[in-house]
Amino acid sequence: MVTDLLLESATLMLIGMASVFTFLLLLVLLMTVMSNLLRRYAPVKVADKANKIDAATNGVSPAVVAAISAAVHQYRQQHK
Repeated sequence: MVTDLLLESATLMLIGMASVFTFLLLLVLLMTVMSNLLRRYAPVKVADKANKIDAATNGVSPAVVAAISAAVHQYRQQHK
C-alpha cells in the first residue's frame, strides 16, 4: 500500500519535472529564434551622437541642476 503510493508519487513527480523542463526548454528555444529573427529583419537604428547630447541637455535646465546641487550641499553640511 505505502510502496504503491510512493511509487505513484515518484512517477508523478518525474512526469511533472519533465514537463516543466520541456516547457522551459521550448521557451528558451523560441525566444532565441525570435531574437535572431528580429535582429535579422528589424535591426536597431543607431542614433547620432548629436541627438543623444541634445536630448540629454534639453531634459534639465542648468538652473535646476544648480538648485539641486545647492540643496545636496546644504543637506550634507547639516548632517555631518
